[in-house]
Amino acid sequence: MRILTRTQAYLVILSEVKNLCRCRSAERRRTFARPESFRGKLKVTVTRSFRVTLGLLFLATSVGCSTLKPTAGAGRSFDFQHDTFAYANVLVFSPQRDPHDADPKPQNHEHSYTRRCFIMAAGVIQFWKYARFDPQASPVSADELARRIRRVRDRAAWWPSEPPEKRVVFPGFASLRDLSEREGPALRANMGAGWTTYFQFRKYPMPFVPSHRHQAQVNEQVKLWLAYGQPLVLWLYNFPRVNINHAVTVFAEVPATEPGQFAYLVYDPNYTDVPRRLVYHTASRSFSYENTFYFVGGTVHVRPMYLGLFN
Repeated sequence: MRILTRTQAYLVILSEVKNLCRCRSAERRRTFARPESFRGKLKVTVTRSFRVTLGLLFLATSVGCSTLKPTAGAGRSFDFQHDTFAYANVLVFSPQRDPHDADPKPQNHEHSYTRRCFIMAAGVIQFWKYARFDPQASPVSADELARRIRRVRDRAAWWPSEPPEKRVVFPGFASLRDLSEREGPALRANMGAGWTTYFQFRKYPMPFVPSHRHQAQVNEQVKLWLAYGQPLVLWLYNFPRVNINHAVTVFAEVPATEPGQFAYLVYDPNYTDVPRRLVYHTASRSFSYENTFYFVGGTVHVRPMYLGLFN
């Protein structure tokens, strides 16, 4: 099988699209074509359509495997106490909490805010990049507040940050933490639906276990993004095991406790108190995540998310 480069894939796709358009134009001009002739043309059209689809899938996969550089950040460091949500994502199937691992700020189960870990992990970056808070100004109405939340939500997490004068202003609030403490229902109602977690097209690599080389590349990518001062959404999973399928936001590197390790602080949407720790082990070229109330701790597969349209 011939392996195409990304440039060749672009050229093949453009060529096939052009041929497909020509074929369909010819069909429209020949209105009185014989049935057998039409069937032949239909077969050619379907075949070319299939080839175009395969080409697009190949392109999406190649883009998803590429290493992208971080875009411009918010111009300041990500602050866990100010740039995260004051409420937590609620698990659908939540095991009994260990008192030693429990979040000291209990989750509010009056709302059914479940399956939003990806929305919340990306949301903290969106607010960090595109929102500006003005605690001295008077708050806006509930409808206007909801509209402004949606404006932030509709900006892609991988886009460059906007200058302060072009960001969405939230008057009367000091930070995202302050906004989510006082207007949590408005945020939960306007940040996105939970069912989208099950239909994340960015999860197409799930059946493929990442190699040790890939995990080493992910570690280098995390270090690069943090060197640029840019937080990054990471997908943690262990497919085909289902002991974890979660999204976190890595925002800082910290000293490791042992040689041959890289330690990172992450915002875990299932917690509101303190950051959690993700560790990369150079000897095994693998990541491990700490023990939590929903995960026993240990090795996890890690993939960056929201780097672009296809990944």
